[in-house]
Amino acid sequence: MADEAEPESTDDVAVRGFRGAPITAALFMTLAGVFAAEVWLAGDWQWAIGGPDGADTKRWDQILRWLGANASLWTIADNRFETLVTSCFLHASIIHLVLNLIILHQVGRLVERSIGSSRFFTLYLVSGVVGSATSAIWGRYYGQGLSVGASGAVCGLIGAAIVLGIRTEGWKNDLSIRMAFWLVVLLATPIVGQWLRHEKQFHVDNAAHVGGAIAGIITAATWRREYDPPLHTKRAVISGCIALVLACATIVYWRDRTDPYLFLTLSERTNVALEALGANRCPRARIAIDRAIHMDRTNRGLQELRSEIERHCGASDERAPSSSSRPW
Repeated sequence: MADEAEPESTDDVAVRGFRGAPITAALFMTLAGVFAAEVWLAGDWQWAIGGPDGADTKRWDQILRWLGANASLWTIADNRFETLVTSCFLHASIIHLVLNLIILHQVGRLVERSIGSSRFFTLYLVSGVVGSATSAIWGRYYGQGLSVGASGAVCGLIGAAIVLGIRTEGWKNDLSIRMAFWLVVLLATPIVGQWLRHEKQFHVDNAAHVGGAIAGIITAATWRREYDPPLHTKRAVISGCIALVLACATIVYWRDRTDPYLFLTLSERTNVALEALGANRCPRARIAIDRAIHMDRTNRGLQELRSEIERHCGASDERAPSSSSRPW
């Protein structure tokens, strides 16, 4: 099943650190670096521990959304599918980050050295994207807010490790037991951390955790142990994964700069449509109301406003002279 060398013992992995696990090392540094950028953009180190309570938390949410957080309502309504990838590299607090880094360090090295870097990187991204998509769908129906973190991808690594343990050592094996332990830690630690901060409501994105774990299990179950892809295929897969991450980050940056409706709520988009209608700016009114309807397709008020805009703008179009009747 390995892409490169034969798997080595867990003790050997621990001694040699990240040797033999370059993607794990790169992800480890990337996650830490991105979080440092988040805190730097916030302009206050207090954001590293989750930020102050109250209305000021809106700034932290805005920074996370600007960097590509998975906000379920906007992800689905505005087709922001690039955030399914970018959100896997963001974290909400230092506790959130450190937990994922610890598990990535403990689990990621073992899995990467067992299956090879190309399969590992693919597994990480597939699990992260499926976890983010599960979170977005769940949040769309149950009102969940922002979702960030590598925990969906990390749960995929744990799920894959459980499959590897069962395949190599049977159902009763130490590897699967250790992986189950890390899964429990991943689910429980955020709750404990929030409890220590005396928060009454716990926000643990279990939809992403479950989705990522299932994706990891299914992905690992499809691997053929006897198949070892050629070196050029492995390099192409790793290059493709890197290109995907960079492309998604670029799309996030481009849309941040070019889409004026990207950070507007439903009511704000509706107000833009009303103001544009009052100013007889029909193209802007149509775009704004359509973007509002995308956020709530069952809202009859929005549908009626859309019809009103069409009646008004249709009449205006009929009164306006055609381009063919204008003198040259």
